[in-house]
Amino acid sequence: MVTGLLIFLIYTAVFIFILYRLSLKKSFALSFKESTLVFILKIAAGCFYGYFFLHLSQSDHDTWLYHQQGLEQYALLKKDPLHFFINDIIPKGYKSNQLLTIFNSNESFAKDLELTLLLKLLALFDLLSGGRYYINVIFYDGLVFWGSYFLFKTFNKKFPEKRTLWLLFIFYFPPLLFWSSGIRKDGLCFAVLCGLIYQLYCLFEVKISFKRIIYFCILFLVLFLIRNYIALSFVPILIAYALSKKIKKFSLAIFCAVASSCGMIFFLTTFCSNGFNLPLKMAERQHAFLQLSGNSYLPIDTLQQNIASYTKILPTALNHVFLRPYIYEAQGILYILSFLEVIFFCYLLVRVIFKPCADFKKLISDPLLLSVTFLALFNYIIIGYTVPFLGAILRYKASFEILFILVFLQLQKTNSGKNIFLSRINRFIE
Repeated sequence: MVTGLLIFLIYTAVFIFILYRLSLKKSFALSFKESTLVFILKIAAGCFYGYFFLHLSQSDHDTWLYHQQGLEQYALLKKDPLHFFINDIIPKGYKSNQLLTIFNSNESFAKDLELTLLLKLLALFDLLSGGRYYINVIFYDGLVFWGSYFLFKTFNKKFPEKRTLWLLFIFYFPPLLFWSSGIRKDGLCFAVLCGLIYQLYCLFEVKISFKRIIYFCILFLVLFLIRNYIALSFVPILIAYALSKKIKKFSLAIFCAVASSCGMIFFLTTFCSNGFNLPLKMAERQHAFLQLSGNSYLPIDTLQQNIASYTKILPTALNHVFLRPYIYEAQGILYILSFLEVIFFCYLLVRVIFKPCADFKKLISDPLLLSVTFLALFNYIIIGYTVPFLGAILRYKASFEILFILVFLQLQKTNSGKNIFLSRINRFIE
């Protein structure tokens, strides 16, 4: 116990020293105090996440299951490094052509690779932690931290006048902090997604360079390996952003047109082979979820691979991701807080409608705001269609809810510079 605590403190100090060195650079978007507070809070949230799902929750122990599987990979790494790095990753035992199963939910090397990569990463952490879960949290959040950082850097570059708001919501918004700090794929996915958003912004708003294109491609590939449907949802965003920079007066129309065109292409893939029939693959993903059991099941019709089925289920899907849980469903601390989260989300939306900012008409055509809005909307819809369990919905949507919230904060009328509360917070965190 004492040894574990000492190791925990040493590794935390090492990461804080790294943040100190980085904070000396002018290009670093946070002060040393800001980055240290954020990092310590993130580690605390990650440790609480592990404690909560080990001792306080009866429904979801995946983070500890991954830890146990990571320990098995750690044992393999010590015993046979070659098998760990090469043989254990090469596809084997699959009956079908794996080039045709990229989007499959079962019997797919690409799908299995999502978990394999996480477990390999945890095994590498175990080399340094001695197999201690809570010390692994430090390494995990040492990676995930950069997702929030690059999202903050993106919005702070674009809209520096609201720096305090970006700092508060990107780093301290409780749902995002909780769900992205625990050891699962969600935090890694969020980190890579935010890195992609930053590279996208830099490519079109700062300077196009070969180096940034390489960074973008690498991040896109990693995101595709972790969660391919999120990576695919980035494709129309990239196209629309590029077009809107050339035809600046019609950005909103361009994003809507590209989204509609991609929707048509999505349903046209029904004429492709089953391996690339995207409506079928999304339906299969929902069917895979429906085979699971859970206490937070939300009734939803079974998806079929046709437009009629998708159109019929769309209102239910949107209801699940935007409005649930209802107040009578808020049983248990997580669901109570999630209900308050829905209320807050609706409050921000109402403020945008009734108290828009002075530049509202200009901002609704801003390519960055449109990009994160459509990216969040695409993934909300995918989650609503495929995930029938409220607990999983809350976890999956946290990475995209923050994008909606940042847009709402920018579009509504605020006086952050004159707000005493925000001014005091800004003085404290700076």
